Amino acid sequence: MELTLDRLTKQFGARIAVDRVSATLSPGVIGLLGANGAGKTTLMRMICDVLRPTGGQILLDGRDIAELDDGYRTLLGYLPQDFGYYPNFTALDFMRYMAALKGFDGRDGRKRGMLLLEEVGLGDDARRKVKTFSGGMKQRLGIAQAMINDPAILVLDEPTAGLDVEARLSLHEQIRNLKSQGKTIILASHDMAEVETLC
Repeated sequence: MELTLDRLTKQFGARIAVDRVSATLSPGVIGLLGANGAGKTTLMRMICDVLRPTGGQILLDGRDIAELDDGYRTLLGYLPQDFGYYPNFTALDFMRYMAALKGFDGRDGRKRGMLLLEEVGLGDDARRKVKTFSGGMKQRLGIAQAMINDPAILVLDEPTAGLDVEARLSLHEQIRNLKSQGKTIILASHDMAEVETLC
């Protein structure tokens, strides 16, 4: 699976946020490293088809993602920088909800949700309301929901923000594991050492 960014541009009024970015992204870990305002999040939102580019195009195996529509989005997992959640849901209810949005039936969604909560270290907290979670726990929940559909392309915007050292190392291990499965993982970070380690 090959994702091609062809002269990708995004402009907001007179401001150019992304300027003719071209790259070929193959399975593995691709790190986007840059300061705030460099355009990392805007680029990721275009890759996830949340924002439409002003110019250029994104191709998956030679086909424009705009033509692939839902067929493309079913291959994606996305953890946005500002991850939204339902505070009165339990973690498991939230995962079941996200699974339903991805087409899982109730039983399979519950099973998949619980498995992922355990993988990110939230198995014992599955029945706690999300509003009681620390920032790091919410971030781990965000990572779990991004993986609900076993995506071929996983887009993680600042995935280790708010995580303690143990949770960060656990996430690094998960990313390495996903890489070994032939997935494409695109992550944005301010931490050069982290990007260097994972890429």
